[in-house]
Amino acid sequence: MWYKSGSLSLFSGSKVVLGNNTIWTDKNNGVIAGGMLLIFADCSIKIYEIASVVSDTELVLVSEYSGCTANGVHYAIPAFGSSDTFDHAAYVAQVAAMLAGYQSQLTQWKQVLTERGQVTLTDSNGQNVVVKTLPDLTDAVSRMMDKTLNGADIPDKAQFVANLGLSDVVHKSDLANHTHTASQITDFTDAVRKVLVATLAAGRGVSLAYDNRNNQLTINATGTGSDSGQGGRGYTVSNQQGATTGQVFSFPISTDSQWDYSAEAYALKEEAGLSNQTVVLESFDATSRNDYQQTSALVWDGTVKPYSGETYAVAADGDYYSREIKADGKSIQISSISYATPVMAANTSADGYVASASSVYDTSVFAWMAFNRKVGGYYDNNKAWFSAKNNWPAWLRIDFPQPYAVTEYEIGVRNDGYPSNPAHDSARPTNFSLQGSNDGSTWTDLDVQSNVTWQTLPQVKTFKIGTPAAYSKYRLYITSSDGDGIIVGISMLNLYRTSNVLLRAGNEYFNVVNHVLVPVNAPTSKGDFASGFRESGIIDASQLNGKLPLTVVAPEQTPITTSYLPYSQIMVSKARYNLSSFKKVNAITASYTAKGNGKLRGAVSHDGRDWYIWNGTQWENIGQLTVDTSGATTLLAKGMPLDVMNKIDSVAWSTWIAPSADGITDSVFIAYAFDITDTSNDTASLDSLNLNVDYVSAWKKQTEAEVEIRWYPDKVTFKTVAAGNYKLAYQQP
Repeated sequence: MWYKSGSLSLFSGSKVVLGNNTIWTDKNNGVIAGGMLLIFADCSIKIYEIASVVSDTELVLVSEYSGCTANGVHYAIPAFGSSDTFDHAAYVAQVAAMLAGYQSQLTQWKQVLTERGQVTLTDSNGQNVVVKTLPDLTDAVSRMMDKTLNGADIPDKAQFVANLGLSDVVHKSDLANHTHTASQITDFTDAVRKVLVATLAAGRGVSLAYDNRNNQLTINATGTGSDSGQGGRGYTVSNQQGATTGQVFSFPISTDSQWDYSAEAYALKEEAGLSNQTVVLESFDATSRNDYQQTSALVWDGTVKPYSGETYAVAADGDYYSREIKADGKSIQISSISYATPVMAANTSADGYVASASSVYDTSVFAWMAFNRKVGGYYDNNKAWFSAKNNWPAWLRIDFPQPYAVTEYEIGVRNDGYPSNPAHDSARPTNFSLQGSNDGSTWTDLDVQSNVTWQTLPQVKTFKIGTPAAYSKYRLYITSSDGDGIIVGISMLNLYRTSNVLLRAGNEYFNVVNHVLVPVNAPTSKGDFASGFRESGIIDASQLNGKLPLTVVAPEQTPITTSYLPYSQIMVSKARYNLSSFKKVNAITASYTAKGNGKLRGAVSHDGRDWYIWNGTQWENIGQLTVDTSGATTLLAKGMPLDVMNKIDSVAWSTWIAPSADGITDSVFIAYAFDITDTSNDTASLDSLNLNVDYVSAWKKQTEAEVEIRWYPDKVTFKTVAAGNYKLAYQQP
C-alpha cells in the first residue's frame, strides 16, 4: 500500500521536506527511515531515500532535493503490513541506495532487471550494495498476493502495479519462468522509462541525456584530472534554459575540513545573434588571388576582371629595346603610339616637363590646363588655356626633358561659350601650325593647318606629322580663331610619339601586314625598323601558333600598348567560405559591373565537385567544372546570371545549404565565369561578394553583478539577476 496523504513543500538544494496535513510518525502509516519517497514534480517522478522522520510534518532526506522550490507537491511512500514475511524496509533502502549511485551502475541494472539471484553494485567510493533481482522480487510479490492478509488490503491490484511503473513488464514478460538476456529486452514502455530514467537525478560531475530514437541513456561525467589551477578538478557544466529573474540554482559538492575554497565557478548567458547583417565575404584584392583556382587571364586589383591588355615599358636589349608581351588570348592588337607628355597638374612636372604660353586670359587659367587630358572650358572645373585678348600670334608650348619624335597630335576645343552667346567667343583655332625646336629660338614647322572649321563645342581633331623628327620642345603656333576672333582657347593638346617596331618569336622576326605576321630579316641597324609597324590591327590567335612567347622589339625607348581579347575565364574558390559564425544565410550577393556584351555567371557547391544553380523553383545540379576554358564555357552556358543569384532568398538558400547542429552548413564553394568580346566596349568585373546573415548566439561570461555565485561547505549556488538561458560551470573541490 501507499501513504500519500497531504502534500509536500520542497526547497531546492535542501534535505528538509515539510508536510501539509501529513501524519508521518504514526507507525501504522509505515513511514520509516530508509524508506522511499516518490515525488511527483516537474513532469517526472523523483525518488529519494528518507534519512529520518522528524515529526508528522517534517522529513530529512539522505541527499539534497535537486528540483525547483515548490509547494503543494503530490507524493507517495510505499508502506507494507506488519505481518509481511518479506523484509520490505530493507529492500526499499537497498533500492534507494542503488538509485543514488545509478549513473555509474547501468550494466548492473540490466542484471537486476533480467537475471535471478542477488547483484552487488559498487559506487564510485568503493562501497558495495547487494540487491535482489526483479524476477525474484516478482516471485516474492506473487506469493504475497496469494496470502489473504496481503492481497485483501490492496483495493485496486492493477493500479498498484501501474503505480510501480511495472504494468508492461508484468503483462508482457513471464519473468518467473523465463530468463532473458539484456539484448532481448526491447519493449520498455514509457512508464518503465519514467521510473528508470526520468526519476534519476544527476549527481556530482554527471549529466544525463536520453536518446529517444535509440532508447539509450547517456551518462557524461566530469574528468577528475585538470590543469585548471588550484581547484585541481575539471568543470561540471549545467545547462539551464529559461531561467527566471532571481532564480537560484544549487549544486552539491563534497569537501573535507581542510578545504580552502580555492575552486572556481563561472556563468555564461546566451546573447541572441544579430539579424539581417551585411558581411563582406570577399573584396577581391590582390591578396585574394591565391585563394582561388583560376585561368590565366584574370586581373585582381580591388576588382577581378578579364585581362584586356596594358602599356609596357621596353628595356635595353643589345642595340635596341624589347619587351615580352602577353599574347595567348583569342586575339591581340599592338601599338607603339603613346602620349609624349604626362598628365600635368601644374606648369612644371616632377619628371622635367614644362608648360608655357604666350599669354593667359586671366589668373584662373594656365598653360598646363591644356595638358591634363580633360576636355574643359572657362566656366567649368576642368578649365582650359585661353590667350589674352587681341594677343596675336598666340602660342602654347611644352618642353620635354629629352628629344622625342612626335608623329601626331590632337587638339580639343572648349566645351562651353559665353552663356548668353556661345558662338560669340567659341575661340577655336582656325589657322595654326605645330612647330619643333631644340633651343627654344629656332622653330621648324612640322604641320601647318589653314581655315580649319569646327562643328561643335566641344570637339577633338587629330593631325598627323608627315616627317617626324626628334625635338625637345614643341609648340602650337596660332594666328586666328573663330567667334569674335579676339582670343583663342585650347582645352586639350595631346602629342603622340611612336616608332616602327617588329615582333620576335625565338630567333625569327616579323612585321604585321593586314593582320598577318610576315617574316623579315633580323635588324642590323635602326634603319631596318622601317619595315616594321606602328599599329598591328587585330592579330588572331591562329597567327601566333608556335610563336609564343612573343616579344616586341623597338629601335628606341618607346612605350608599347596592347589590346588583348581573352578566352572565357573561370575562378573557383580553393577552400570553402566559412559560414560557421552564422545561424542563417538570407542572401549571397555579388557587387559587379557588366557592360556591352560582358557576361558573368556563378554557381555554388557543397564539396567543390558538384555545382548547383537556382532555376527559379529548385536547385539544379549542373555537374562538374574544370578550371580551364572548357569549364568557363560550361559555366557561362549553365550558370546563374549574377542578378538572378543576388535575388535568391533565404527560403531558397535553406533548401540547398546542408543543415547542421546550428541549422546551416559551415561552408560553401563559389565559382564565377567571365566573358568579353570587345575590349573597347565590354566590361565584366566582380567588385565584392557580400552576405546577409543572422548571427548565431554568443555566450557572454557573467560578472558577479549579473550572476551571484556563492560557495558553501556542501554546495555551490548561482543566482541569476536577469532571465535567460545560462551555462553554469563549477569545479569540484
